[in-house]
Amino acid sequence: MRDVAVLGVGQTRFGELWDRSFREIGIEAGFAALTQAKLGSHDLGALYLGNMASGAFLDQEHIAPLILDYAGLAPHHLPGIRVEAGGASGAVALHQAYLAVASGAHDFVMVGGAEKMTDVP
Repeated sequence: MRDVAVLGVGQTRFGELWDRSFREIGIEAGFAALTQAKLGSHDLGALYLGNMASGAFLDQEHIAPLILDYAGLAPHHLPGIRVEAGGASGAVALHQAYLAVASGAHDFVMVGGAEKMTDVP
């Protein structure tokens, strides 16, 4: 197993973001992390996105590929993997990303967690 390190981080503000879509919120932190890591989207091997309830909150289950598409990364043919593990979804996404890099499957991956609950009726 290879050593693994976090090269960049990004975070959106928490709150009632009525004027922002899930997709907008989802890519903001990712681009901030890429900038801090001094990596480009072409360096990424995969996206691991922890999310517990997009089906209930957004009527959409496969949000990781949609985030990649909205960010303009679909032409790179990256796998977008949504990880669902209840309240531990983000932590399990991080664990899966760690295993992907440690095993040598990918050199660089992006991992994140996202929920948007304010739009739920």
